Amino acid sequence: MSELEQEPAAPTFRVEHRMVGDAAVVAVYGEIDGETAELLAAAVREGLQRTRVPFCVLDLTDVDYLGGAGLKALAASNGEAENRREPLRVVVDSNRPVIRPIEITGLEEVLALYHSVEEALAG
Repeated sequence: MSELEQEPAAPTFRVEHRMVGDAAVVAVYGEIDGETAELLAAAVREGLQRTRVPFCVLDLTDVDYLGGAGLKALAASNGEAENRREPLRVVVDSNRPVIRPIEITGLEEVLALYHSVEEALAG
């Protein structure tokens, strides 16, 4: 690629993995849409591989947008976690761009939702 050509701007999306004791915490930042939904799924899979307790925490409190593809990836990741017998504990706080789509689709009936990482860890 020449200096005059520019790559398209990357979507606003970032993931951080950390361990809190033996629990894996996956924190997601930015937008979860058609371009980043698979990155969310991959981040959850990595968290499930890292965790040394029977659950993984997914922190969505800093997500600005959760689109249809993101909801689908979230539901699939939750199913994958359940199949591994390592339930996914999803932290949403009062983040309207995240909680509203979850409520509209009825996913709050399926997901284990928490208001903080600390609450999710204490479970």
